[in-house]
Amino acid sequence: MNISKQASLLFHGIEIVQTNYSSKKRYSKDLKVPIDLNITPKVFYPKDNKKAFSIIMEANIYVDKYFELEIAAVGHFELNGEITSEIKLTFINTSAPAIMFPYLRSFISTFTSSVGIASGTLIIPPQFFSGKLETLEEEENFSEEE
Repeated sequence: MNISKQASLLFHGIEIVQTNYSSKKRYSKDLKVPIDLNITPKVFYPKDNKKAFSIIMEANIYVDKYFELEIAAVGHFELNGEITSEIKLTFINTSAPAIMFPYLRSFISTFTSSVGIASGTLIIPPQFFSGKLETLEEEENFSEEE
C-alpha cells in the first residue's frame, strides 16, 4: 500500500494594515437600518517564496447616514509543499479565507465596541468563502518594505 503525504497549511497570523472609520451620527441596533457588509478576499503569491502566500481581506461595513468602516487585513500562510492547482482550489480559495476570517471578525467587534455609541458593537455573522480568488500582482500587494 502506497501512502502519499498530505499537504499541510501553516497560518502565521494576521495584520490589520488599514482602518478607516467615519461616523455621521449615532447608530443603534434598534433603528433597524440595513447594514451593508462586503468582504472581499484576494490572494498574493510572493515571487521569492514558492511555498508562501497571503490572503488580503478587505471589509467594508456601511450604514447609510450613520457610519462607514473600511478594513484591510493580510493573513500570512505557508504550505509544506509547492502550490499546485489542486492546492489553490482547496486550501487557498476556501480554507485560508475561512481560517483568517474569525480574526477579522473579532477585530471588527472589538473596534466597534471601542468607539462607543457611535456604532455600537457589531457582531458580524460567519461567512463562507468559495470560488476562485482574485490574484494580486506584486505592485498591488501591501508591502512590508515601505
